[in-house]
Amino acid sequence: MASKTSKKNTTHAALLMAMTLSLSGAANAAAPQQLYNKTITITWGESGTYKRISDGMNTNPVGQFQATVYVSSAGRPFLRVTNTSGRYGGKREAGPETSSGGIQFNGNTLTMVRENIGIARRLLTTFDGSFASCSTTVTIGKINAQATMKGFDGAEYHIISMQPGAASCSIREGNALAN
Repeated sequence: MASKTSKKNTTHAALLMAMTLSLSGAANAAAPQQLYNKTITITWGESGTYKRISDGMNTNPVGQFQATVYVSSAGRPFLRVTNTSGRYGGKREAGPETSSGGIQFNGNTLTMVRENIGIARRLLTTFDGSFASCSTTVTIGKINAQATMKGFDGAEYHIISMQPGAASCSIREGNALAN
């Protein structure tokens, strides 16, 4: 019989493998033309329990995330991800050269996989038939039982548990990243 830790490691490894495989089939798919010159905004929350490595203190932060994807008139994705938790926050931007590896279109779905040291996030956005509305689900997984991550405050943390919160998305004309 497998130990509880072994089962958790297998579960986390299987989740990460599923996330990675879900992108491999769509790796060369172009953005649907209905999304050209449009901005997709995805928001979600996350909570969890983390142990700061430097002093062993447990924390339970709640983070808010927003991924903004602009699909150019040439079908190229541009990405901005912002995050906040209390007084901490951050922003990352990527053009098509670097963002396309994490942004994949396949029919009426957009899949993004993000990694932060010891965790992986999968955002799966599904568009309606007219590409006028969308819905998003977020999946989070630890890469292994001893997974660590860099916190909003810059410190390293051991991840005890993580849960995604509610997710939403919207679509609008134009380039919201131009501002």
